[in-house]
Amino acid sequence: MVKTIIRIINLKEFVDFAYSIKEMNEVKEMGFPIPKAMTFLLSKQNHNSIQKEILKEKNLSNSEIEFSDEFEVEIYGINFKFVTE
Repeated sequence: MVKTIIRIINLKEFVDFAYSIKEMNEVKEMGFPIPKAMTFLLSKQNHNSIQKEILKEKNLSNSEIEFSDEFEVEIYGINFKFVTE
């Protein structure tokens, strides 16, 4: 029997990723353009986890916002779009 383990991704990983893109030498010194948008296909579990973290950062309760299968958030000038698998 094969057991699949899904690793929970947290918001900090996306923040760190966006920051690393912004701080790359190719961007800072050679003018390589930063992407305006990126789309990530996540498992339902990871998708909901990220939504909960974003709601917490915005000081909104889970009951104030309806969870959706697709949402966007801007991080360091990059529009991150999250979609469920």
